[in-house]
Amino acid sequence: MDENDMAQPKVLVTGGGGLLGHHVVDALLPDHSVEVLDLRKPTWNVLHRPVDIRDLDAVRSAVHGHDRIVHLAGIDDGTEVPDQRYVDVNVQGTWNLLHACEEAGVAKVVIASSSAAFGLNPHNPPDYLPIDEAHPLRPTRTYDLTKMLIERTAESFARRGGIGSIICLRPTLIVRPEKIPEILAELATMTPAEGNPGSAVDAPRYGDLPAHRCYVTSRDAAAAFRAALLADTAAFATYVIAARDTLGRVASLSWMDRVYGRQPTVRDPAWFASNTHASPLDSRAAERDLGWVARDDWPAVVRSATGAQQAQQ
Repeated sequence: MDENDMAQPKVLVTGGGGLLGHHVVDALLPDHSVEVLDLRKPTWNVLHRPVDIRDLDAVRSAVHGHDRIVHLAGIDDGTEVPDQRYVDVNVQGTWNLLHACEEAGVAKVVIASSSAAFGLNPHNPPDYLPIDEAHPLRPTRTYDLTKMLIERTAESFARRGGIGSIICLRPTLIVRPEKIPEILAELATMTPAEGNPGSAVDAPRYGDLPAHRCYVTSRDAAAAFRAALLADTAAFATYVIAARDTLGRVASLSWMDRVYGRQPTVRDPAWFASNTHASPLDSRAAERDLGWVARDDWPAVVRSATGAQQAQQ
C-alpha cells in the first residue's frame, strides 16, 4: 500500500459483494480505501472480510479502524425466505452494525433503506404527490416493515450521539443494466397499446414492477450513496432516491389514476406540468442536501439497452 492509499478514508461496505454493492464499491474506489463485508466473495479485486452481519463480535472486529460505513447487507425484496429471516438479517443485522459503530465512534454511516417503507401498493395509495420524506410510512409486507424498523433503529442510535451522522437512503426500484430488457418486456406486456419499445425486445418478463413505476439506475443509486457519504449532513436524515421520470410511456398522473382508481392529491402541480412523466417520488431533498442528481432518464436507458442488443445481433 502506498502513501496515497494510506491517506484515503477507510470505508467498510457491508453487502458490498451484492448486486448494488458492486456499483457502490466502484463509485468509492477512486478515492477511498474500501473493504467489503459480505459472506459472498466479490468477483473483483477488493479487500474482503467474510462476515455474517448477525455475528456481533465479528461485526465489531470488522468495523474497527474504519472512518465511514455503507450498510447494504440484508435480504433483498422478493427473496423466498421465511419472514423471520427478513427480520433477523435486516433489522437485527442493522442493530449489530450500529452498535459496533457506536462503540468505535464511527463518523458517518449510510444505510440502505427503501421506498418500500412507504408501503405503497394498489390497495394503499399515497396521501399526496409527489411523495417526499414526510409522507407517512404504512408498511404491511415484512420486507417493507423491516425497512421502516431499520430507519427507526438508526434514528434511535443517532439520538444517543455516539455516531457522527447516520443517513438512510430510500432508493426505489434499482434498475441494473442486465435487467433492462426484462423490464421492457414486462412493460410491453402490461401496456401494449402504448407501443412500448419493449415489444421489440426478446427477453423474459421481469415480474412485478412498483405500482408507482418509479425507478433509479444502479449507477445513479451508487452515486447517491457516495454523495451521502461525502456530504456534510445532520445527525440523522432520510432521503428519497429516484430518477426524475418513470418507467414506461404512460403519463404519471394517468397511471396513478389507473392503478389506484383515483388520482391522489397533487400538492405540486408544477412538478407534473413541467414533465408529464415526472416521478411520483420526490428526490429534491437529496439534490439540495447531498448534491446528488439522477443523471439517467428512461428514454436514454431504453436507447442504451435496445442499441446494445441490436449491436449484438
